[in-house]
Amino acid sequence: MPIDRSIEDQNIVIIGAGSAGLATSYWLTKKKLDHIVLERGKVANTWINERWDGFHLVNPNWAVRLPGFHYTGSEPEGYLSKNSTIEYLQNYAKYFSSPIRTGIVVESLLKNNNRYSLNTSKGQTINAQCVIVATGAFGVPRIPAYASCLSKSIRQIHSTEYKNPQSLADGAVLVVGSGQSGAQITEELLEAGRKVVLSVSRAGRRPRRYRDRDSSWWNYAMGSFDKTINDVESIYDSRFGSSAHTSGAKGGHDIYLRQMAKNGVRLVGPVSGGNGDTLTLKTGLLNILTEVDNHPIQWKENVDQYIERFGIKVPLDDSFVPPGIEEWPESESPSSFNLTDSAIKTIIWATGFKYDFDWIKLPITDEHNFPIQRRGITKFPGLYFMGLQWMYGSKSAQFIGVGEDAEHVSKHVAHQVS
Repeated sequence: MPIDRSIEDQNIVIIGAGSAGLATSYWLTKKKLDHIVLERGKVANTWINERWDGFHLVNPNWAVRLPGFHYTGSEPEGYLSKNSTIEYLQNYAKYFSSPIRTGIVVESLLKNNNRYSLNTSKGQTINAQCVIVATGAFGVPRIPAYASCLSKSIRQIHSTEYKNPQSLADGAVLVVGSGQSGAQITEELLEAGRKVVLSVSRAGRRPRRYRDRDSSWWNYAMGSFDKTINDVESIYDSRFGSSAHTSGAKGGHDIYLRQMAKNGVRLVGPVSGGNGDTLTLKTGLLNILTEVDNHPIQWKENVDQYIERFGIKVPLDDSFVPPGIEEWPESESPSSFNLTDSAIKTIIWATGFKYDFDWIKLPITDEHNFPIQRRGITKFPGLYFMGLQWMYGSKSAQFIGVGEDAEHVSKHVAHQVS
């Protein structure tokens, strides 16, 4: 039977109670603009349900700066754990009493004359003058189509579903992708004594520290966080490319793929296809690893030039590369890989994300399904986006900068409803 929908009118609705939605709610509250926030689960839902137990932020705590609620703890150079991040976001919502309604999924959004209609999982239609879509920086998991053709005896999960080594079945694990998530999960599995095969990608390596400073400190000082979409060669690569790997776990440290190979991880080339219990691999593993290792070289040169230009008194290059790892792996990747022969029982797809805004019944996205907007403002009066990767700049989806975009959008909303 059809749902008997109740109807409610609101001036402003924010969809999502993560960092972007909460930052926008903060500025609207400051402006005394009535609004509600609809959250599909709990506050910080993505962090609760789509991050593994040992997850840590890769930017230091001093960069945790949601508007009006900067990190003030005793470890500014540390890295928030998953649970600490959840606590931070939930405390932020309480700090300014954000008007959040939890457990509500917005199933569709339609234009209705000069207002928007949001149909929810509670059988309700909410009509609003303004809607801010803040449903997450990364969208939904991206898993290649050929995954459905692989043996059903092997469990397949996306990195968002991984929790810890103990949650996986006994047997070897194949991790596909060596960006932030893939490299960190591989390291955790290795340290837990699991047999791991890592299918590498071209994501570079990011130094954890260089010349007595965290790499994030140098990036902040040199203006990398302030770059906008006007400053990059490829907007697509910025929005959809893999992040260079480093780690905030155990106080923060570098991740070396060759070191993991020396310690027992089998490295193979990128996966390009598969069927049954066999995967097709791209060749050129050793060249890819060389590219990964060369990734920080230009960055270090830029830091050195910045230090010289401003006369900053810091030690010379103090980075440490584990000895003997340049010889690993000892051979090239094969062109195919048999899952059964390698006793693989689990595949973890650390293959990134894609956007899904089909529930918005408006021509609002480009050919990559990325919302068409300018710093959150769309061509449809009263419809906005927040917190997307490189929505406007490098920090649009980061704790250190999402509040700036939120303030910009909130000013536009205030004008719209006045």
